[in-house]
Amino acid sequence: MRVAVFTPYLPYPLDTGGKIRSYYLLRALAVRFQVDLYTVYYDRGKPSEADIRALQEFCRRVMLLHLQKPWRTRDRLWRLLAPLPRSVDHFQTACSLEQARQYLCKGKYDLVVADEICMTPYAELALSLPRVVTRQKVDHLHYRETALARPWGLEKALDFIEAAKLRRYERTKMPLYQACLACSEQDVAFFCQDAPEIPVLVIPNGVDLRTFVPSGRSKAEEPTLLYIGSMDYYPNIDAVRFFFETMFKPIQQAVPNVRVQIVGHDPPSEIQRLARHPGVEVIGTVPDVRSYYDQATVLVVPLRLGGGTRLKIVEAMALGLPVVSTTIGAEGLDVHPGEDILIADDAASFVENVLRLLSDSKLRERIVDAGRLLARRYDWTELTKPYADLAEAVVRQWHQKGK
Repeated sequence: MRVAVFTPYLPYPLDTGGKIRSYYLLRALAVRFQVDLYTVYYDRGKPSEADIRALQEFCRRVMLLHLQKPWRTRDRLWRLLAPLPRSVDHFQTACSLEQARQYLCKGKYDLVVADEICMTPYAELALSLPRVVTRQKVDHLHYRETALARPWGLEKALDFIEAAKLRRYERTKMPLYQACLACSEQDVAFFCQDAPEIPVLVIPNGVDLRTFVPSGRSKAEEPTLLYIGSMDYYPNIDAVRFFFETMFKPIQQAVPNVRVQIVGHDPPSEIQRLARHPGVEVIGTVPDVRSYYDQATVLVVPLRLGGGTRLKIVEAMALGLPVVSTTIGAEGLDVHPGEDILIADDAASFVENVLRLLSDSKLRERIVDAGRLLARRYDWTELTKPYADLAEAVVRQWHQKGK
């Protein structure tokens, strides 16, 4: 069976949650089928040959679709006024769509996968073939929540407009697919509103237990709080801002030598300025996050926005790092508050739980041991096995219906 997969980025190196999820889903298909990967890029983000070769180890082909757009003010204004959501428009041009159409015509595929709602224009070039869409979040809700959280201004208005456009787009597009992949049961309810007749498979985010193994090295001498997340993603910016506005000072007063490390690519200037605080490091992009998990004392996840499930939590648990999270931060994971994680939704309770873990080694050990047990259920290899079964079933049912 031949499968064409369209992604909005090359899913390598594994330096963002989105790339990690796409990578392991891709590998799951490649175990059983011949997979051709198609991905888009702008000049400033052209993938390296080394990264392409890493995916060619299990993909039959890796093809790049070059995007080129005018960015004059009038062009941007026209795209803003157009009905297509800008988060969909960003990943396509007439040229890239035509290129993809030609590849699909020649490829003799049995199935086409749109990895994210923004890649559906590519999958729908092959309406004679069965199609699967994978969703990492409820896109319109993400923009709506972000708009509500932003201060008044142009960006807030743009996000409200994008949320409305995406809601219409999702309603129109979801019925065109024969199956959907979701990150959490919470997301499924929204997807089923738009396409109640199609199967939705939940594959939460996981961890590669072959590589995320505790090193046994000693922790940093100073108590260290770690935040991990892509810093070009607004929910992560909001979470860090929330932490420093309401929690950092009381934690520092109680534990004067506490350190905070913020790891994640493309931190904006407001996040970079946090490094002015004593003991705070804004590290940015790193080739391997494991050493930071190893050295930290507690992972903090003060998220207030966003859907799906958090890679950072299961990765931390696998490496023996205790976690304090909000309810939203741990959404979609089968956690047990007080046993394998500590949960707090207001600043005072969050601070209290962090201080408990910093001061009570027995509590840390108990949370760590239970967290490791939980992480075993989130190994990517096991989590993604049902994906290939779903793909096969979609193709079989398509042919049974005589399409």
